[in-house]
This record gives sequence, C-alpha cells and structure tokens, in this order.
Amino acid sequence: MKKSLLALAVLGAFAGAASAQSSVTIYGQIDQGVTKGNGGTAANAGANGTSEAWQLKQAHSSRVGFRGNEDLGGGLSAQFLLEHRFQPDTGAGSGAAGTPTAPSVFWDGGSYVQLTSSAAGSIYFGRWYTPAFYVALKTDPFGWDGIGQVGSKAWAGYLTPGPTPAGATAGTGVRTSNTVGYKTPNLGGFTANVAVGLGEAVVGRDQGFNAEYTAGPLYVGIGYEKINEGPVATKDNSLVIFGIAYDFKFVRPMFAFSRSKIGAGNIITGKFMEAALTAPIGAGILKAAYYTEKPDGPTAAQSLQEKKFGIGYDYYLSKRTRIYADLSQAKQDTKTNNSAYMVGVRHDF
Repeated sequence: MKKSLLALAVLGAFAGAASAQSSVTIYGQIDQGVTKGNGGTAANAGANGTSEAWQLKQAHSSRVGFRGNEDLGGGLSAQFLLEHRFQPDTGAGSGAAGTPTAPSVFWDGGSYVQLTSSAAGSIYFGRWYTPAFYVALKTDPFGWDGIGQVGSKAWAGYLTPGPTPAGATAGTGVRTSNTVGYKTPNLGGFTANVAVGLGEAVVGRDQGFNAEYTAGPLYVGIGYEKINEGPVATKDNSLVIFGIAYDFKFVRPMFAFSRSKIGAGNIITGKFMEAALTAPIGAGILKAAYYTEKPDGPTAAQSLQEKKFGIGYDYYLSKRTRIYADLSQAKQDTKTNNSAYMVGVRHDF
C-alpha cells in the first residue's frame, strides 16, 4: 500500500512538472466602428471605396487565436499558432483577401508549428507573415489597419501569389501559405528572418528575407521578396523595402521607402515613400502618416500617382479597451479625391 501511494506521488510530481512546462493561450481582439466616405474614385486603403453609405465595419482585423509553447529542455522548445479572422458585424469569416466574399481560409490569420533553440533560432512550417511585412508594419502608425493606414501601399504594387491560380495576381502581400521559415535568435538587437512560400506548382514561389535592428529607441529594418515560377503576370516580381524609426518619447517619427518590379516582364517599376509619426497625448496616442506611391509603366493607366494623408487618435480606457477616431484623404491622378472618417471601439483579450 505504501509503495502504491509512493508511486502515485512520484507520477503526480512528474505530471505537475510536465504541465508547468507547457502552456496554451487564447487571445484575440474585436473591433467595430462607424465609417463614412465621400465616394471618390481615388484609391484609399482601408476606406469605403466609391460607396457613400454609412457602414459598420472594423478598423482592426477582429480575430480569435490559440498559441502554445512547450519547454523540451536543454534550451529547446516547441510552439504552435492558430488564428481565425472574422467580421463581427455579420459573424462571417474573413477570407484570404480579408472579406467575407473571398474564398474562405478559416485560419487566415496564421497556422504554423515551430521548433526553437535558444542558441540557434527557430524554424517554422505553415501559413505566416512574409519577412518583409514586419518592416512595413513597424513603420505604419496605424498598424496596417483602418482608414488611415499605409497598409499594402507600402508594397509599391507588389503582391504575393494568391491561394488559387485565379488569385495568383491578387494575393494579400502579407502572408504566404505552404511556408518554410527560419528566424535567428536576438543577437544584441539584431534579428533576421528568411522564408519561402512554396507554390507547389499551382502559384508562384514567394521567397524573401528581412534584417532588423532594434536598440533602445532606434529601429532599422530592410526586407526583400521575389516570386519565382508561377503565372507570367507575377513571375520574377520583386520588392525591396527599408524602414527606420526613432522614439524621442514625446514623438516617434518613422520613414519608409520601397521599390518594386512587377507585371509580365517586370515592365512596371513602383516607388513608395512615407513619412509618419506617433505621439503620446494625454491618455492616448496620436497617429499620422503621409505617403506617395508612383508606379512607372509603359501606359498612362499604369503610371497613376497616389498620395494619402491619414490622421487619428486612440484613447485608452484601459490596457485592453480603446476608442478611436480616424480621418483620411487620398488623391490619385485622373480620379476624384477620396476621403473618409471613422469612430469606433476596440477590445483586446
């Protein structure tokens, strides 16, 4: 009897140790706001297009996700992530293009498994962000969301391949499926990430890398992507992006520049430049961004210059809940100005 009790105690101790070394976290955010646009025909990322109707929509992509970590000992660990995006105003899931009408990708936000060595870095497999995306994200004061965002315009026309042959020229430019990637450990503020989204003989193979340096208030990053194989329209398309920011405490200015080669035979050269900032004011943060995008192609329609100014303010009711107000105006050659404003609330959990 005593031996049985001792055995149970030992097994219980091991079970407790095992459970303490692994964890699963549920996380997410829900965002809803009311927005109105003037119906202009100029491109305005995140706004209402040519619609003049009042709309209930999200500025920040609503999501629910699961992430886990297990300590394998000896400096090794394993991680996983599953993230679903959805439209809270209708309950519909967001597809690969971020709309309920796009082909459904349930874990559109991400789905990967990863092995990590504290000394050697991490290798991951699944669906995840492209390396160049991080440089664009960290120099967009709106976080790639809402009517004021810089967003995909930082790609200067470059798009990753879509999930189907029909979507090969209309990918999001943010994530790739069938991805194999590697991330270095943090080496005195320096990190690097290389990844390839395998086309699997259906769409083009997107491959890229980034190199980032963060030291106190300074951030510097560079990213590169290129599509190999796949349809003629996207084959050999490429992108290089550079970003820098410095936090002076009272203001954080940021700048970004990108250049792309796109189209069949790389006949279009896209150029993008941005100046932006965030600044703490009271219990919130002021956000502002201005950019120009200038493609250079063989026809006038392929060389329309775009300009946009966005400004907004996030007021924090708590660490998890904020209310916000954003305004944007975009101009584009041969098209009418597009302006929009939005007020809403976001809750993180």
